[in-house]
Amino acid sequence: MTRLALAFDLGGTELRGALVESGGRIVAQVSAPTMAIAGSDAVIGQIIALAGVLLTQRPQADVAGIGIGAPGPLDPKAGIVIAPPTLAGWHDVPLIDILGKHFGLPVRLENDANAAALGEWRFGAGRGSGSLVFVTVSTGIGGGVVADGHIYHGRRGLAAEIGHMTITGEGDRCFCGAVGCFEAVASGTALGRRATA
Repeated sequence: MTRLALAFDLGGTELRGALVESGGRIVAQVSAPTMAIAGSDAVIGQIIALAGVLLTQRPQADVAGIGIGAPGPLDPKAGIVIAPPTLAGWHDVPLIDILGKHFGLPVRLENDANAAALGEWRFGAGRGSGSLVFVTVSTGIGGGVVADGHIYHGRRGLAAEIGHMTITGEGDRCFCGAVGCFEAVASGTALGRRATA
């Protein structure tokens, strides 16, 4: 039997989960709107519930571990979600410890844009290239860099966090509290807000 991984994409708007083979094939998937404003306990409860749904779909699944892509800033080595602007009430949440204890499985945490960049490099349009730069536009704006097959984190783990580059001195306040961030001007959330104004 093929060993599988539980994979989660924790976004500010949507939470997606999947059971994935080591070759990248998705064998089961689920999603739900993220209860972002309800705080970390509620969202962690959602992750656990979606994992239950996935494991019910594949009751004989041999799960090797769990991978989670989450918005930054975060510390992937320590497994801590520090304070993502798109998730209310998330301050120094030890996500790896919480989920590892609950499931009894190894857990890896990575910035969502970095995880997407690595996936695109390994399985998508970047397959076969030495390096790749990836930009994502969703609830926020992020980026990831894969160089020589490795995610480039930068000195403080914030490499390619382009959503919080200041591009204008005016406009709406960003989730992070600053004015003029790229994310406040061009994210999916910002564009939707402007379209309905």
